Amino acid sequence: MRSLAISLAFGLLSLATQARTCPADLRIAFLDKALPPMLMGEGSRFEDPPGRFVDWTRTALDALGCSAELVRVPQRRLLSDTANDSNQVTLYFGYTPDRAQALVYPLLQNGQPDPGLALSETHLALFVRADRAQDVQWDGRHLLPASLVVGAVGGGVEEPIARAAGWKLDMTLSHSASVAMLRRGRIDLALLPAMSFTPERLNEAPALVELKPGLQRIFFFAPVSPGLQARDPQFVRRFWVELCKAARDRPARPHDKNAPSCKPQ
Repeated sequence: MRSLAISLAFGLLSLATQARTCPADLRIAFLDKALPPMLMGEGSRFEDPPGRFVDWTRTALDALGCSAELVRVPQRRLLSDTANDSNQVTLYFGYTPDRAQALVYPLLQNGQPDPGLALSETHLALFVRADRAQDVQWDGRHLLPASLVVGAVGGGVEEPIARAAGWKLDMTLSHSASVAMLRRGRIDLALLPAMSFTPERLNEAPALVELKPGLQRIFFFAPVSPGLQARDPQFVRRFWVELCKAARDRPARPHDKNAPSCKPQ
């Protein structure tokens, strides 16, 4: 009887240890463009401080007792490099049904993204220079005049929406590039996540305004490669929870503190 109890105890200890192992050679990818104050530095380097996205990631890894290599990747490769397991995690990536075909997101039983594990949420919106807003007509479906040129990030969550709308497009490399082109008058509007701006940044000359109504609601996550999910689904779930907790402690926007608690639904 005693030997059976010892065997059971060792079995439970083994299971607990397996549940808390860390994946080997874990690589976590971030965009190679700055998104102040959330992500700092350009190209392959991070600034010091590196921004909240990196802080969240390090906090989550520390809570799990794990380590990872943090890398910077161009927008166009963020999805493909994670889908093929060159990187195992991509942070900070909006959910779309197309992306969910290639990457693994936290999902509800009905296949929709789990807001309880979202790092943040926002909506896409069209932005225009305040001094030119009177020349633009937007009712949520139709954008006039038809000659207007809209800037959108190539490979970003906004690209398929902009293309489906049939607008004249100028594809950019980053949100900051779209903003710069808009302010210089090289494009007429920019399609961006509303969270791209603080009120202070909107009011910088020349001031920008958001056109109402907004477009699609977007949840942001840290999706993983199908390979990592297959190898270590328990780590993936624990990482998502710890990352979510870190994001709630230092949110992208103040109202994100009121987001659902970090419990998978």
